[in-house]
Amino acid sequence: MNRSLAALLALAATACSFAPEYKRPETVTPAEYRFAQPGEATSVADLPWWQVFKDPVLQDLIRVALANNQDLALAAARVDESRAFVGIAKADLYPQVSAQIDAAYGRPISRNLNPGASNSGNYSGTANLSWELDLWGRVRNSRDAALADLLATEDFRRGIILALVSGVAQAYLELRELDLELQISQSNTDTRRGTLDLFEARARRGIASDLEVSQARADLAVTMAAIPETELAIAQKEHQICVLLGRAPGPIPRGSALVDTPIPPQIPLGVPAQLLGRRPDVLAAEQTIIGSGKRVGVAVANRLPTLSLTAFIGLQGAGGATLFGSDGLAWNAGGGLFAPIFQGGRLASQEDAARAQLEQSVASYKKAVQVALQEVADAAAGVRKLREARVVRTDQVTASTRAAKLAVDRYQGGVSSYFEVLDAQRQLFSAQLDLARTQRDELTSFVLLYRSLGGGWQIEEGQPPPPPPPPPPPAK
Repeated sequence: MNRSLAALLALAATACSFAPEYKRPETVTPAEYRFAQPGEATSVADLPWWQVFKDPVLQDLIRVALANNQDLALAAARVDESRAFVGIAKADLYPQVSAQIDAAYGRPISRNLNPGASNSGNYSGTANLSWELDLWGRVRNSRDAALADLLATEDFRRGIILALVSGVAQAYLELRELDLELQISQSNTDTRRGTLDLFEARARRGIASDLEVSQARADLAVTMAAIPETELAIAQKEHQICVLLGRAPGPIPRGSALVDTPIPPQIPLGVPAQLLGRRPDVLAAEQTIIGSGKRVGVAVANRLPTLSLTAFIGLQGAGGATLFGSDGLAWNAGGGLFAPIFQGGRLASQEDAARAQLEQSVASYKKAVQVALQEVADAAAGVRKLREARVVRTDQVTASTRAAKLAVDRYQGGVSSYFEVLDAQRQLFSAQLDLARTQRDELTSFVLLYRSLGGGWQIEEGQPPPPPPPPPPPAK
């Protein structure tokens, strides 16, 4: 018996596996990104987020979001769930032991035939052991598949961190741009109110007509209407940020103005191969391939015989004397072989489904790499081209500002008509808004580039600096 048990244990230890050997799928990965500077080895994504976003107010908002965001809390709970599933899958690697105690007291049926028989008790205690020998790697592959799911879930959590950091930064920049739009609308409202006053004064002296006054009043209404519309957009953007922060809608503190938020003149992208080890979505897709491959091994093993060891030991008797006596002891040990012979093609179909899922996971991984490369190229192009657009629009605002001033001077000197004044002010208002939006788009392209490169989730590798201390109260 001992020799047989030792042979079975040796067989289980050297069990084979039918899971296909994992090899990272080949993808078309260029040597360098489009719009990247040649020879770039490092990447801006190597920096943690608190070294990329320097605004202390924005840093504090990101800290609050990482602590309170519900999407991140949900992802963390899913990681805990996946870790528990690993424990469930690992349990089948070990012998399963159970115990049972039974006690009964009553009148036996034989007493009806023998009135002199007395009531009696019956007591028993048993322990059972069963252990499936993992001959074909079914249990080990199930455990490894659960481990791959755990790693994929952890990568998903990191992807939530990445999206949360970049999402707060992007929404904050959009909020600061709306603040700038509000300032532009208020400034142009003041300018056009002055123009209306000028036209009304000239109309009272008989120099200007009612048409000029009406046109000026209509233009003033345009900028005045833009103020509450922009304030509405600001409130909605603040509420969006509050959801990211995990709190009720309310005001959002401000830090650096949009025009004071710099972008580094050179933004190293690194090499595309780094994406395969940094982007959480790509890493999660790779773990999905590994898990799917292990499940193919499970599906194949389910079609093969299963060998299990069983053992039993128990005590049974009518009382203490018989329960613990030599006649009350019972035991046995043995093994069982289960072989699925015919199940209507169910097991074969399960294997086909597992192999199809493996093919799906490979295709999903390749697509994740392609999308990642596209996002980096799009963001890099956005940073470069929007920087060029910002320079041009800055010149446009400078020229439009001068043109608006000259138009007013020429109108007061009687050289030009009021149409020139109103047209110049309209062009200035539009140019200022376009410049603000281009500045916003340039900054958000930088945020999207940082995100697409896989930066922003490295909170495990270091902690951000603490928030700055509050300013001292003003002296009374």
